[in-house]
Amino acid sequence: MHTRKFAVLITLTFTLWIAIPVIAQTAPPTVTASFVTYPTKGAPFQALPIGSSVLVSTTADNKKNSVTGIEIFTPTAAGTLRSTCALQLRAALLNEGAAVANLNLYPNGTGVTAGIGAPGAIFYNLANLLGCSVTGFVVSQGPITPNQGTLDVVITPDGKYAFVSNEYGIAAGATTQGNIGVVALQYDASGNVTTETTLLGQISTGGTAIAGMALSPDGTRLYVTTEIAAAGTPAHGGSNPVLARTGCVQQPGSSSINGLLTVIDVAAAETLPGPSAILTTVDSGCSPVRMAETADSSTLWVATRGDNRVLAFNPALLESDPDNALLGFADSGGTAPVGLHLFHHDQLLAVANSNRFNTGVANATILYVANPASASVVQTIPSGLFPREFTVGPDDSTLYLTNYESNTLEVISTTVN
Repeated sequence: MHTRKFAVLITLTFTLWIAIPVIAQTAPPTVTASFVTYPTKGAPFQALPIGSSVLVSTTADNKKNSVTGIEIFTPTAAGTLRSTCALQLRAALLNEGAAVANLNLYPNGTGVTAGIGAPGAIFYNLANLLGCSVTGFVVSQGPITPNQGTLDVVITPDGKYAFVSNEYGIAAGATTQGNIGVVALQYDASGNVTTETTLLGQISTGGTAIAGMALSPDGTRLYVTTEIAAAGTPAHGGSNPVLARTGCVQQPGSSSINGLLTVIDVAAAETLPGPSAILTTVDSGCSPVRMAETADSSTLWVATRGDNRVLAFNPALLESDPDNALLGFADSGGTAPVGLHLFHHDQLLAVANSNRFNTGVANATILYVANPASASVVQTIPSGLFPREFTVGPDDSTLYLTNYESNTLEVISTTVN
């Protein structure tokens, strides 16, 4: 086992005072939030703030002038945002059923990755994107599954490898739908991903529907969430009723068992993609989806969409004592939480409560999480329909929320006292 280092403006204020153990302060803070919304040219999946600009991944729907691609927002003199351009994927990718999902910046800041559904992973030159002129380089995730549903792409800190989450892709030798592709990257003289780039293999996690993927801050571990565990998949945490669940509703009319959190050794996966790279697997409640890890690797937060909760795990214990790695859990303050993002020095957690199946309440909430064992909601913010993903600006206080079914980007300014 490896070791690691461990345009409408609305203002709301809500204060919650509860005595909790001292972590960074003695009580939850007062969080003030205001927001402005901007229309997007398609159903927005995720926003990626870069400097003063914001990139938004969109997928065309039945609304007028909608685009499957990336929309670029730039600042105005008045301090608002305006849509500068919307870059449509090329026709061949659209014909394959492309949909643009998560966006990530290259470690060196020169490019942007995206999952684009059936065609696989795409790699963009950032300067070209910001200049409203780009095509992107696509890496297929293989022919095994016709609609593998590539969602996310992350590049290792050294820039040599990419991990690709394929929601329904079937890895060689596996029977479950969902895998992680491992790609060896090659670059041309300008730093663009080029034709020698190779898909090395894929890792199955022992369940169906991979919904989340995150690299640890030091780049040595890859965390993966799978929404439904396959019967017989060995996993820790089976004696904890928060983690091992039955009667989960993956979608209306269905019933399943809990999902999984999988920890993958990055170096081992780069050398030999497959089951041997998996360090541990833990039961993780109903439909675990997105994740967020603190910069000091003390806590890994997981949204469990089917439980309306967020779970807090100790990353070190996930490997050394996985049956006891759960630090705590909290109600998300809404229905079907998906997107997560830590901010304010990792003391606050922004949660997008998607209400994906229209059974409850869609909103955005902010939880005080300095003590994972007693996390609590300190602010609730109205959202559009199907709030999907949160990202945070470089100021560590501005939040970007995509409202997928309302076709809006919601920019939330926060003040913490």
